Amino acid sequence: MILRNLNKKYVVIQEYLAGNDVRQYICYEMGAPENVLYSAICQKLSALRNEEIGFLTDEMKHENFSDLIDFFIHEERLIVLFRYPNGMTIKQKIASEECSLRERFEMVKSLLEQILFLNLSNYFFDAAMDIDLIHISPAGEISFLYNCRLIDTFDDIDFQDGAKSLGEVIEYIFSEEMKQRSIPELYSFVYDLKHDAMDSHLGIYEKFWQIYQMYLGKQQEDLEPYSLSFRIWDRIKGIGRILKKLIQPALVLLALAYLVVSIVGLFAEPGVKENFKTIGTVQIENTTTEDASSAEDAQQEETGTTEDAKTDETQASGVE
Repeated sequence: MILRNLNKKYVVIQEYLAGNDVRQYICYEMGAPENVLYSAICQKLSALRNEEIGFLTDEMKHENFSDLIDFFIHEERLIVLFRYPNGMTIKQKIASEECSLRERFEMVKSLLEQILFLNLSNYFFDAAMDIDLIHISPAGEISFLYNCRLIDTFDDIDFQDGAKSLGEVIEYIFSEEMKQRSIPELYSFVYDLKHDAMDSHLGIYEKFWQIYQMYLGKQQEDLEPYSLSFRIWDRIKGIGRILKKLIQPALVLLALAYLVVSIVGLFAEPGVKENFKTIGTVQIENTTTEDASSAEDAQQEETGTTEDAKTDETQASGVE
């Protein structure tokens, strides 16, 4: 099978991944040394939007992302061409060799440094994080074989998709330590990766670097299994997460209740006032509407009586 670009031809020598819509091949360029290999990802095209073309064009412009070689259309398929990685996969290395604690820390450090160097976009970050496809050379250099989803999903993939897959890769590399929880900081680090607590490649590297420095000089026998103190702390964190989930809805309900009360207060009938019983040391008697009316009638009656008395007095003076 030959994949044709405008001025180049690539000879397929092996298919390494196959799906309904995506097939992936190992190939070399015709007329070039056969030991220089490439991986070609072939995707069926129903329609190629300008957004996908723009995305791949922008990725090609990134100088650091040297893994991406080219993309082109061949027989109604989109071909995305990558450098083929060197060495064996990390999974093969761990299965075939007894890697020390230090070697595995160096392995993950190199992995994170390569992610930083390539400045992987979310789409390619997610495509690279597969324990079966991450390669390591005899010198410890990391390279990737990309397992890309359909190109039209590139804007649906976010950073957390790749971070979760990275967490699974590190969990595999330190599988024994993760089971025993003998490196509590690493256990928490992987947990954060898998639960959306990381938001940048640099943030991931910096957090791992702290753990790397703590355990750089330690041997496997120096590690202690999941201690009582860590079990207590783990339980406290678990309870905290549960309480957080319970408290948040309660706060929302309280806010809604306050809003309802405030709105009802705006439409309340005017004229309703609060009666005060005291001002300082002065006692104030509550006066109802009926009491006020009675007092007003009594005052009017008293006024009338006074006026009548004045009239009688005037008349008496006239008679005299």
